[in-house]
Amino acid sequence: MGVLKAVLASGDKEYIDAWLDYVRESAYAADIRFTAFSNEEAFREYMYEQVDREMPDLVIAEPAFLQPWLERAKHDREIPWLMLGEGKEGVQEEKLLAKYQPLPALLDAALNACRQPRRKKQLKAGRGTLLAGVVSASGGCGKTTVAMHLVKQLGVAGYAVLYLNLETLDSTMPFLEKGLLRSHPRYAEAESGLSRLLYDLKAGKKHSGARGEKQNASAKQGGALDDYVFRHDALKADMFWPPNNRKELLQMSCEDAKALMQHAVDCGRYDVIVTDGDSGWDGRSEAVFEAADTLVWLVEDELASMYRWGEWMRHMERIHPERYESVMERARFVANKVQGRMINALPRADLRLDAILPWIPSWKQLSQEEVLLSSPIFQREIRQVCAMLLPDEDDHSRIKGLAPSMAEVRHG
Repeated sequence: MGVLKAVLASGDKEYIDAWLDYVRESAYAADIRFTAFSNEEAFREYMYEQVDREMPDLVIAEPAFLQPWLERAKHDREIPWLMLGEGKEGVQEEKLLAKYQPLPALLDAALNACRQPRRKKQLKAGRGTLLAGVVSASGGCGKTTVAMHLVKQLGVAGYAVLYLNLETLDSTMPFLEKGLLRSHPRYAEAESGLSRLLYDLKAGKKHSGARGEKQNASAKQGGALDDYVFRHDALKADMFWPPNNRKELLQMSCEDAKALMQHAVDCGRYDVIVTDGDSGWDGRSEAVFEAADTLVWLVEDELASMYRWGEWMRHMERIHPERYESVMERARFVANKVQGRMINALPRADLRLDAILPWIPSWKQLSQEEVLLSSPIFQREIRQVCAMLLPDEDDHSRIKGLAPSMAEVRHG
């Protein structure tokens, strides 16, 4: 997809300067390029000129700029927009971007609001869906945080992504609740999606699109998950509503979990599926180890975590030597929550680290769900991990933002 294109329009030149100067020096420069205007006539001329060209992915503008443009031709209305204001503009909450708030929050809101790609991106000619599992030998390593950031960065880069959380106690709700509740009115059966799909798979029945027709044929059709998943705008991905009945997950066997993942792969609508589960020996974890095309194995830079990592690998090598070899081929070992440089030695000579993710102190005192997904430093490093998972150089360029640098166009 390359760098996203956005238009920023405000009559306050100093505000525009502060916005663009911040973006230019931050990790956001790899994701989004702004064309900025402080003159209403110049803004209108620019937008009218774009009719026969590729339109921007987002327009952020004050009411004086935005309202005349919104009254124009209908095809322009397909472009996502945010009204830059102070809460008195009379637009729906999701369309209002508070003008005076921390710049990281403004930029993250801009990325979340950008429109989705107009066509599905292919990872590689002849290749289907990439199934990636986020795993660890220790609890508390940040699997869910890393999984959500992987999902978001892949979604922002233009890939069609499904986030499949298989935790017994889903820990995403505190961070995704606003997006979940906002989507609920549009998806009447959202809360029971995963439960219904598990039942249908066990019964040998699969839904075909939104009509609810049941069939025993293959799931290889774009609508095979439409009745079960919903879109989470902040993650830029589809996901299942966290189930209320934990017994359904506790009773899920390895074969059940593999059938669920295979069904999601077979539907053919996703480039990447990111799975996240418990750190244990349950059937869901076994299924991820067996079925995933690639594994993001997390470890913390502390003694107990390193020890558990080494013991897990020794056990796997002794009990399941073939799986051990397979895991070593598919796994990318990533140290998470690292403060400065690594201190502890790796537990085995045949293990290595492929990436290091930083400790973000502000996450220990989260009061707003959006903050977790808004760290430029963490997003920059996550993009490096995404690039490791993707199969060819074209994908690497897209996810790492190796497109032309951010351009600034200012009209006084």
